[in-house]
Amino acid sequence: MKKTATVLVTALVAGSVLAGCGGDDPYCVAVKENKAALDTFGQKRTNAGFAKYADALRAITTTAPDASKDDWAKLGAVTDRVLKAQKKTDIALQDMDDPAKVAKLDSGDLTSLNNAYSAFNGTTKQREAVVKDVKDVCGITLK
Repeated sequence: MKKTATVLVTALVAGSVLAGCGGDDPYCVAVKENKAALDTFGQKRTNAGFAKYADALRAITTTAPDASKDDWAKLGAVTDRVLKAQKKTDIALQDMDDPAKVAKLDSGDLTSLNNAYSAFNGTTKQREAVVKDVKDVCGITLK
């Protein structure tokens, strides 16, 4: 009987430790599955790159703990906003370095794009918060 109790206590302690380190927590699983996109967040300035970021952020937001859910949602919203502005202006994000293509945009399109980029660039606080949260909750270090 003692041996059974010892095995049971050991199993419970091990389970608690694993749960504290992320284990199979849906949030940590979503972060792990999307780690590559998160590690390059904002570096791949293409429509396809931002679409991957948006998909990753949506997947994580649905499972994020209450303490970080708003930060994840904000990051997803500003990323979606960049994609929508690019689509509306009919210019790909990767073409924004081409002066000839940018010159064809009217002032309304430029304002829309600049507002979307400003919102995206203004999420330093949220990015720092989710990186800390992922480290604290899941034990995962993002670049």
